[in-house]
Amino acid sequence: MAKTKNKKGALSDRYHIKNEPKKLNSFEVHVNKEKLKVIGKKQKNDRGLPGISRARAIQKRKSTLLEEYKVQNKNNVFLDRRIGEKINMDSESKAIARFTALKMKSHSKRSIFNLADDTILTHKGQTLSEIEKFDDPKSDDDFSDDENQSGKLDTNFVGEAHFGGGILKNTGKEGAMTHKDLINQLIFESKKRKAEKQKAKEATLELTEKLDLDWKDLIPLVTKDGKNEEIRKPKVDDYDKIMRELKFEKRGTVSDRLKTEEEIAKEEMESLEILEQERIKRMNKQDTEDTSKLKHRSADDLDDDFIYDYDNDDEENMLSYNKEGEPNLQIQANVNGTVVKSTVNALAEEVQDEEENQETYKDVSSEEELETDSEDNLSDLKISDNESEEENCNIIEEIPVENDTPIRTPKQASLKIETVNNNKESSEKEIEHVEIPFTFKLPDTYKGLLNILEKYDGHQHLVIERMIKCNHPSLSEQNKDKLGLLFAYLLQYLNDLFSDDLQKDDLKKHFNIFQLLVPQIYSLAQLNNQNAHNSMLEVIKEKYEDYKKKHKTHPGLEVLIFFKLVSVLFPTSDFRHQVVTPCYTFMEMILTKCRVNNRKEISYGLFISSLILEYTALSKRYLPAVINYLSGLLHMMIPKIGVKLLKIPPPFKPTSTLLVLLNNYSLESFNSLKLNFADFSEEEITSEYQVRALYSVIKILQQFLEHYIILPSHVEIFEKATYFLEKIPLNNYPREVQNNANCLVEELRKSKIERRLQYLVLEASKPKALRLYEPKIQVVYDGKSHKSQSKEKAHINKLLHKVKREKKGALREIRRDNAFLGRFKIGKQLQSDKERKEKVKRIYSEAAMQQSELNEIDRKKKRKN
Repeated sequence: MAKTKNKKGALSDRYHIKNEPKKLNSFEVHVNKEKLKVIGKKQKNDRGLPGISRARAIQKRKSTLLEEYKVQNKNNVFLDRRIGEKINMDSESKAIARFTALKMKSHSKRSIFNLADDTILTHKGQTLSEIEKFDDPKSDDDFSDDENQSGKLDTNFVGEAHFGGGILKNTGKEGAMTHKDLINQLIFESKKRKAEKQKAKEATLELTEKLDLDWKDLIPLVTKDGKNEEIRKPKVDDYDKIMRELKFEKRGTVSDRLKTEEEIAKEEMESLEILEQERIKRMNKQDTEDTSKLKHRSADDLDDDFIYDYDNDDEENMLSYNKEGEPNLQIQANVNGTVVKSTVNALAEEVQDEEENQETYKDVSSEEELETDSEDNLSDLKISDNESEEENCNIIEEIPVENDTPIRTPKQASLKIETVNNNKESSEKEIEHVEIPFTFKLPDTYKGLLNILEKYDGHQHLVIERMIKCNHPSLSEQNKDKLGLLFAYLLQYLNDLFSDDLQKDDLKKHFNIFQLLVPQIYSLAQLNNQNAHNSMLEVIKEKYEDYKKKHKTHPGLEVLIFFKLVSVLFPTSDFRHQVVTPCYTFMEMILTKCRVNNRKEISYGLFISSLILEYTALSKRYLPAVINYLSGLLHMMIPKIGVKLLKIPPPFKPTSTLLVLLNNYSLESFNSLKLNFADFSEEEITSEYQVRALYSVIKILQQFLEHYIILPSHVEIFEKATYFLEKIPLNNYPREVQNNANCLVEELRKSKIERRLQYLVLEASKPKALRLYEPKIQVVYDGKSHKSQSKEKAHINKLLHKVKREKKGALREIRRDNAFLGRFKIGKQLQSDKERKEKVKRIYSEAAMQQSELNEIDRKKKRKN
C-alpha cells in the first residue's frame, strides 16, 4: 500500500517560502572597495546591484523615453478629458461624478431674485440710488383720471371704432368722417393735450425755482412781529473747521522732470545762437538806418519841434552838461526808477584814488579758504583794480537803454568817460564799440586761440565760456577731443602770460586774467578728466626737467600758477595722487635747493609755503621742508653780533642778515602788511618789506601750528622756529607784528607744558597656555596637493567641481539613452525584417500551391485528350 503525502504540510511549507525575503545572489552583488578605511564612517554606496539597477533603468526608459520617441513628430492626438476616464472607475461612479459636476456648474450662477448679490437693480434706465435722490420723479399719480386730459383713448371712440362702430356703422348723415380721419383727429388732440400739459409743468417748475432763490426775502414776512431777524447758525466745531481746512488744503502737484546735462547744453547753445543772430541783426540794422534816417538840418535849426515825453518810462534818460562840463544829474538822483550814484568827474577821481591806494594782491584760492580766513591767508589772490573798472561801468548801467541796444563792456565805459570829459570841444568823435559775439568755434591751432583772446582783451573768460557752451560734448562726439585740445592751449596761454619778467602793472593784469579763467579751466577739466590729468602731468614734468638744469635758481612765475591750478582741479588730500604728489616733491625741492638772496626769491618761497599750507589743509600732512624754510627766514632776521653763530641747514647761510630790521617802525602804521605784486618783480629788500616778511612768516606758522597741534611731536617740529623767533628784536616792529609773534610763542610754550608724553613699553606677550592631556592629532596626507586659498575661492572651486561631476553624469545618461534607443531601433528593424521574411515565405508557399494546382489541372486536360 502506497504512503499518502500530507497535503496540508506541503501548503504550509509553500506559504513560508513565499513570505521569506528573497536572498540575493552573491554573484550579482558588486562590492565597491575603498583605499582607506575609516572606522565609524557610514558608506552609502559600498554595495551595489548592477543587474537590478540596470533593469530598473531600462523599465524607466521604456515608460518615459520610449513613449516620447513613439509619439515624436505626431499630431492630432485624441485626449479624452471626461470625468473618470483617466481614473479606473466603473460606469455608475462616472455617471454620478459627471451629474454632480453639472449641478455645481449650474448653481454657480447668481439668481436674479437674490437681493443679497451685488446685482444693480434699475427702473426705467435709472438705478435705485439715483431715484432716491428725490429729484421729483414721475409717477402714475401725476396723470389725471380724466381720459381727455390723460392723453388716452376716449371711451366713446373705443366703443365706436373697435366694438361695432367704424366703417360698418351707417350714420345716415352725409359728410361723416371716415375711420382714418377719426384716427388723425385723435392723434392731433392727444399731442395738443400733451404739449399744453408740458408747458404748464415747465411754468410751475420755473416759478418753484424762482421761489427757492428768493426765499431769504420772504423770511421777514413769516417771522414774528415782522422783525428782520437773522437765522442763527450753529457754531462750527474746531474739529470740523480743521477738517475742512485740511480737505481744501492745496496739494502738491507733479513737477517737471529735471533736465539732463545734454539738454541743458543744447539750450545754452541755442540761446547763444539766438543772441548772436540778434546782435548781427542789430549791427546791420544800425548801419542801414543811420544812412536812411539822416535828415537835413539847417544852421539855425533850434529843435523847436522836439517834444520830450516825460510819461514814457521806456525812453533813455538824456545826459546834459553845464558850461563847465559837469553833468546836470545830481548825486543819488532818482530818475525814472534809477539812482545815479555820482557825477562823471567825481567818478574819475574815485577811480584814480582806487588805483593809487589798492596795492595788495590776493591769491586765487578755493571757497573754503576764503570762508575760513580771508584776511590772514597769504594765498588769497584778488585783483583790487577790478573795483575801479566796475565803478567805471556804473555810469553806463544806471542809464536805462532799449532792448535792442547792446550792453557796453567796461572798456567801452572808460572810453565813454573820456568823451564826456572832452565835451568842451565843439566837435564830437565817434567811439568804436567792441562787441563780443555769442557763438565761437573752437580754434584748430594755438595761434588762432591767441588771436581771438588778444582781440577781446579783458574778456578772455567770457570768450572761453561761450566756446564751451557752443561746443559741448553732448552736442557732438568730436567736441570732447576738441575741448581737450582747448584745455592744453589754455595751459600754454597761461605759461606765456607769466613766463617773462613782468612789471607790477602787468602782473596785476595777468593775475586778473588767471583769476577769471579758473572757472572755465575747471569746467574743461570736468568734461575730460583723463585729458586734464595727462596735460597737467606733462606740464609739471616739463617744468621739473627745466628746473633740474639750474636747481639753485627759482623757476618762473608760471610754475606757481600751475601749482595753484593743481590745487583747484585735483584733490590734494589723497594719500597718493598722480598729479598732486609730484607737485609736493617739486615744491619741497624748491624750498630746499634754491638760493635765498633777494626780495624776489624770498617772496617766491613764501608763496610756495602758502600753497603747501593750502594743499595740506585737509590731510594735515607734515612736510619738514616748509617748516625748515620758515625757520631759515626767521634766522635771517636775527642780528649776528656774537662770535658763536647759529647753525642753520642749507640753503640758508649762518651769516645772512638780509631781513634784519635796523630802523624803528614801532610807532608807524601800515595800510597792509601782506605781500604785493611788486615783491615778485623787484630784488631790493627795503625796511617795509622786512616788516611784511616777518608778518607773513608768523601768520603761516600760526596756521601750520593749528594743523599740527594734533601731532604728539608738534613741540619738536616748531622748536627751532620758536628759538629763532625769541632772538629777533621785536621792539623795532609795529604793534600788530609784536602781538602776533608773542601770541605764537605763548601758544608753543603752553602746548609744551600741557603735553603729556607716554613712555614706550614692550607689547604685552600672550600668556602661555597650560599643558593639557589631550590627544595629539596628526595630519594624514592623502597624497594630493591642496592649495591654500580663501573661503570664497574654495567655495567657488567646490561648485565648479560639482558642475563638472554633474556634467559627466549627464553625458553618461545621454549615452545610455542613445544606446537604449539604438537597441530599440535595431529590435524594431529586426522585427520588421522577420515579418517581411515570413510574408515572403507565405507568399511563395501560396504561389507554389497555386502552381501545383495549375499543373494538376494541366495534367488532367492532357489525359482527357
